[in-house]
Amino acid sequence: MNDMQSIPRAPAAYPVTFDREGRQLFGWYHPPAVCEGQTRDCVVVMCNPIGYDAICIYRHYRVLALRLADAGFAVLRYDHHGTGNSAGSDEDPKRITAWVNGVSRATEFAQRCSGASKISFFGVRLGGTLAMASAAQSALADSIIAWAPFPTGSNYLREMRALRLSRDADAEMPELRHDAGADLGEEAAGYLLTRTTIAELGALSLLTATRSPAPAALLLARDDLPQSDKLAKHLSQIGCEVTALKVPGYAGMMRDTFDAVVPVEAMGCIADWLSARYPLRTASGGHLAPVTSSLLAGPLASQSSVVETPVNFGDEQRLFGIVSAPAQPQGDRGRTGVIFVSVGSNHLIGPNRMYVTQARALAALGFVTLRMDIGGVGESPPSPGHRENHLYAMHSVADVQAAIRYLREQQQLTQIVLIGLCSGAYLSFHTAVADAGVAGIVLINPQTFTWREGDSLELRMNRGIKPMGFYRKRFFSADTWKRLITGKVNVGVILGGIFGVIKKRLAVRLVSLMRQAGLAKTATDAPDVRGSFRKLLGQNMNVFLLYSANDGGLAEMGTQLGRHASSLRKSPHFRLEIVDGADHTFTPLWAQRRLLDLLTQHFLRLYG
Repeated sequence: MNDMQSIPRAPAAYPVTFDREGRQLFGWYHPPAVCEGQTRDCVVVMCNPIGYDAICIYRHYRVLALRLADAGFAVLRYDHHGTGNSAGSDEDPKRITAWVNGVSRATEFAQRCSGASKISFFGVRLGGTLAMASAAQSALADSIIAWAPFPTGSNYLREMRALRLSRDADAEMPELRHDAGADLGEEAAGYLLTRTTIAELGALSLLTATRSPAPAALLLARDDLPQSDKLAKHLSQIGCEVTALKVPGYAGMMRDTFDAVVPVEAMGCIADWLSARYPLRTASGGHLAPVTSSLLAGPLASQSSVVETPVNFGDEQRLFGIVSAPAQPQGDRGRTGVIFVSVGSNHLIGPNRMYVTQARALAALGFVTLRMDIGGVGESPPSPGHRENHLYAMHSVADVQAAIRYLREQQQLTQIVLIGLCSGAYLSFHTAVADAGVAGIVLINPQTFTWREGDSLELRMNRGIKPMGFYRKRFFSADTWKRLITGKVNVGVILGGIFGVIKKRLAVRLVSLMRQAGLAKTATDAPDVRGSFRKLLGQNMNVFLLYSANDGGLAEMGTQLGRHASSLRKSPHFRLEIVDGADHTFTPLWAQRRLLDLLTQHFLRLYG
């Protein structure tokens, strides 16, 4: 039996915050497992990539951190400034400088917590680039592991621009609207790269470094595309001992989070390489339990009007969330709690980091918000007997109810509003049905209101199927027929989707007529979505449905509630808003701002 197999499981990780020149960073510290008084004299600092990549790799970083901690390594994973749950935003100045300097501050914090004398950096894509850039400046690292790093910032920019052009070619979106004088440059899959950030990225190059970032480096190539060996050769030339491997798992790791596969074999290579370099030795006793503190969410601590606190709640404190509250209480608004329910398999920052932005904006107005990881997502382990990444699971309603109890009992809040996008909207709806004390729900692009175990997730996401109104508008368009003739339209998929919608609408109407005729037993298996909404509105619950104009979920809404939710529109507690040009996750920056405006106006009107 090797030494890794004999090591017991590591203690639980701690949420941590630490300061970087008045700008606070959020992360997780994993203490190492101790076997017969032995650990490894090395702490691994995990550097995130940026933007959408950071959402893709979140689960994989966590799994790797747990594996390394079980092997005797202390580990720190954290969010760069202006990303994830750290303070700041995309629009803050000097992003590359802040991120590179932040690696050094994270390293100092990790050494202080662990007592380790050696540092190893790990990073995927731009995370690996930033780790090496920081290490070359500070000479702190003893080793570096980088998976598919960008040799230069220009390489990253080219890929982001190609991605944007590809998305724009298929999108029907209005021109991006900028504020006068704003430093806006490029959108990168829902995230902003300002002109100054672009300039900094253009100047970032690992190929011109004259000092080795570390004595040793493990470079892992992606398995889906050829990769240049220029970086490996350059590192060798400046004195770094380079091990270059092509391991399987990259393509599966970078899929959408609900479909991603943890790269177990690659993680084994990483753990083996580190374990060979840092053997077990007698523990120094220098490991400290980091103190979890609140985070001031503004760019600078002195300028923040919002205080954030990581919390655990639910049975055995199993669930994790972050509470955002105004630094100074603000009257009636301070008695309203807002829960942001997990979207799919994404952790609590939400798509495009929108939950962080929205939660902090509402907290700045005086409301108390909680963004949460349901069980099996992010930092919340699944409940006993259930699995990770179980979307549309009715047992997750209990997790949302636990969040409601926490805000009522621990935060002393008198009314609770639920917000969710896609599967988060599904859970918000069903939680409201189960909990009559909910004051309101905001459902953003829900794809379905009903779910049976075994239903196709791809079908529920309505991939490739637009709402019926979309096809009605474009039937007489010359461009539509041109795309049809040139084979750019998948007629089979579209017709199948349309006939499926029609079939379901007829079935729902038939069940409704059977209920009205008193034949409820015959319709027992069919959920009464329309009746559930009417019940909520009858309880004076505020219901806000919010859709992108071409979102496939509109077809489901039409099926269950009538066109434009005609069956509910007479209620003063019901509101429907449709946003032209936005995609399913409100990716374009203008769409994110429009969504935030709609939410803040809604809360100020009803709860302010």
